[in-house]
Amino acid sequence: MENKIVVHMKSGDIHKGVTHDFAPDSESFHVLPAEGGGVPVRVRADQMKALFYVKDFIGNSDFIARRAFDEAHRAAHRAILTFDDGEEIWGVLGDLADDEAATGFYFYPADTKDNNIRIYVVRSALKEMRRVS
Repeated sequence: MENKIVVHMKSGDIHKGVTHDFAPDSESFHVLPAEGGGVPVRVRADQMKALFYVKDFIGNSDFIARRAFDEAHRAAHRAILTFDDGEEIWGVLGDLADDEAATGFYFYPADTKDNNIRIYVVRSALKEMRRVS
């Protein structure tokens, strides 16, 4: 299945495109550029900050994600993540979040209007993971 993704690297570089071969346990995967055509970019997972699965590549630069949890999130594992670069996101922890040995885990934004559908977060790019009860 083809997934629209935006990959943020620890270096600050960003790659937009699609991928067919990303897996949480893989050392690398490929991004086919979003602009149509082009040479696939090989991305090393250990150099990545996070992989954002997006609704579209344009997004909305004026959008500010709501920093609150809905009643629907009550039973979920809610958390606020802060990356080493200072970015903070609110959402729900997914698979592998409690597995300290895992390289990363899935995270789902609290704001359903966010352009991000889900995010694969690389644990080594995090400054803090604060659980919210």
